[in-house]
Amino acid sequence: MIFDFYLWTLDIDVDATKKLYIQNNFAEDRMVNERFVNAFTKEQKAFFDSVGVDPMRVRAEEKVHDIPEDGEVQTGKVYVRTFDFLMCGKFMALPDFYRELYSDEEVFGDTLPEALETTQTDEDKMPIYDLGEFGVIFKHPYFRDPQKFSEWECGYILGSILTMKDL
Repeated sequence: MIFDFYLWTLDIDVDATKKLYIQNNFAEDRMVNERFVNAFTKEQKAFFDSVGVDPMRVRAEEKVHDIPEDGEVQTGKVYVRTFDFLMCGKFMALPDFYRELYSDEEVFGDTLPEALETTQTDEDKMPIYDLGEFGVIFKHPYFRDPQKFSEWECGYILGSILTMKDL
């Protein structure tokens, strides 16, 4: 099924994605997933349902980072949450800066398909898909596991949500 998520067009196999989450549990700490899921709006729940992702079985992390004083930034703490989810499928279109990144010889070089469309980013807008209070980016899972996802046509797309809050 084809999905348009702002700068990305994705061909997601929803049934295969559902099967992926039935067979695998990527969650490392169920309580972290529960905190994310309990905060979901109806729109956010509908998004995950539509792409076949079980949010209780994705990789979610919470960390508190200490920020040391460096003259320009005050010391403090930042609460960071990440929510990474795999989907079975492939990219049909992606932002221009991703094409640049993926075309690097160290990543995929010239193996990107010619049919892969490139979308232009607006410098005044954040390059994220707006999912309510969450900004979502879609990327190749190579950066999650370069050995497992070393080929462009690996059959997966990685969605990521990152939230930060000063403490």
